[in-house]
Amino acid sequence: MALKAARRVIDAQALGTAADWADRIDELDAAERQRLIVWLNESEENLRAFTRMHDLLRDPALLEVLQAPATVTPSLAEVVPPRRRSDRRPRSALQRVRGMRAAAVAAALAAVVSVPLLWRQTAPPAAKMEARAGTLLDSAVGKRAIVRLRDGSVMTLDAASAVRVAFAAKARTLSLERGAARFEVAHDAGRPFSVQAAHARFTALGTNFSVDQLPGAVELRVYRGRVRVDQPGRAPIVVTGGEWASVGAEPLSVRRFDPKEPSCLDSFWLSADGMRLDAALAHIGRYSAVPIRLADPSMGATRLSGRFRLDTPEKSAALIGALVDLELQRQGGAIVLGAPKGR
Repeated sequence: MALKAARRVIDAQALGTAADWADRIDELDAAERQRLIVWLNESEENLRAFTRMHDLLRDPALLEVLQAPATVTPSLAEVVPPRRRSDRRPRSALQRVRGMRAAAVAAALAAVVSVPLLWRQTAPPAAKMEARAGTLLDSAVGKRAIVRLRDGSVMTLDAASAVRVAFAAKARTLSLERGAARFEVAHDAGRPFSVQAAHARFTALGTNFSVDQLPGAVELRVYRGRVRVDQPGRAPIVVTGGEWASVGAEPLSVRRFDPKEPSCLDSFWLSADGMRLDAALAHIGRYSAVPIRLADPSMGATRLSGRFRLDTPEKSAALIGALVDLELQRQGGAIVLGAPKGR
């Protein structure tokens, strides 16, 4: 009984905090939005609390109450305890909700609860096919593909991606035309395996690596072995297992990562740690039936952190918008993130 009572207290505390975040969702600055993400990932209890708030906001009966005159205000204090602040009187959860734009908050909460706690879930296996030399291989929006190349190498294509294969007697040359791909390279010392993307060439030195075309840059991640990077006018560098590099206009820099962690090519989660906004939207856009873009492309350099579900692109775009104070809108058949209306 004591354990159940303690659990009810924990539930009440989590619900109270969730209600507080919901109340202020439109007022959060960048630092507070990051703290919200941290809070959601602290425990399953926090996520369940947010889910309850989300369900309340989606309840037609609650929405009817929200739209009713102020004289009809039944208390929900026993469901969500009042917030306690030194500078504000405690209010019931329903009173807190009344002042919000219900539709906008419901959309924001629907996105927020998509942030995973158990984010290591792996994606279901994609269909396999064999590639012939000199062919263009592509994948559909929202669908990955595993391709066995004629030399025994295995390529995993991200959704909405395309690679052209051109094998020859003394070389194995591939060109990443859009999207991203990961390569498990079969050893053949007499035929180097290289991937061309934008203005860079990546040559495997016996390895497992991925190449990702993003706005303004190409990202290389080496999971095992080594990869040589060649760029016009720059000395070649070698990137080894557990390192990643962003190749673009800026000088190339090599950083560390954990190759054992699931990547966005083998799970349905995008883990962003200081990722550019336009890069995050490019990843998510590969899983969206409609284009996702920024109203102001200059916002693309904005950095953000968090974990976002790839196979629910609109919800993830809404969450990203909440984090960087942009509003999700539909314009001309596209999902557009722009400044909130009235600004």
